[in-house]
Amino acid sequence: MKMRLLLSAAIIALGAPALIAGSVDMYKNWPNSPQAYFMTAAERAEWKSNVRTDAEAEAFVKKFLAARAPGFADDIAQRAAMADKHLTVSGRAGSLTTRGKIVILLGPPSGFSVAKREVKGSASGTADMYSNTGSSGGPGPGGGGGGGAGMSPSVGDMAMAATRMNMAGDLLQDYTFTYAADRLPVKQPKDFVVVVEVKSGDGSDRINDRKAAAQLDELFEAAAQKSIVAAAPKP
Repeated sequence: MKMRLLLSAAIIALGAPALIAGSVDMYKNWPNSPQAYFMTAAERAEWKSNVRTDAEAEAFVKKFLAARAPGFADDIAQRAAMADKHLTVSGRAGSLTTRGKIVILLGPPSGFSVAKREVKGSASGTADMYSNTGSSGGPGPGGGGGGGAGMSPSVGDMAMAATRMNMAGDLLQDYTFTYAADRLPVKQPKDFVVVVEVKSGDGSDRINDRKAAAQLDELFEAAAQKSIVAAAPKP
């Protein structure tokens, strides 16, 4: 009996953290929502340290919103809707991506462009060889390489090349956001430019430039700080 009680106590003890961690159910996705993009570093630390239940999460969110202007929630909802409309790729909601986070936190950019590029594998040159079939100097009509001038690759060759390209490469889009220095949440010596690499296949994205990513984190924190409305002085 004593051994059974000890075993039961051990199981409960091991299960306790999981139960506590899973107790925030209604708000479990809120920390990654467009509203929560505006959490300051201090607020995010507070969430991680102090929020364990739905009641605590609800109190935190109410306190968070109360610290912002009355129209904050509606404004962020509109920004998120615009991000979903213009930045969604392959079904991945634009508001839940890095590119969406940029426009939600920093507002509309001063300049914006999208450039497509293809990344090919290096295991075989066949995919590269036929990716531009028909271009000058290539194996297509009018080209001088491959099987001779005027000779096109066979259907089998093209199918094999396409297969290798699908296996070894990906179609990417570079989203370039430019923000004028005077439109940033903190004063900057020059305009801020960041390129977000977007995978066309699944809509995932990333920033390859570490310096730009670090600067962007600083701007995000500044925007979050700026969203807090100073409390009215007590009479």
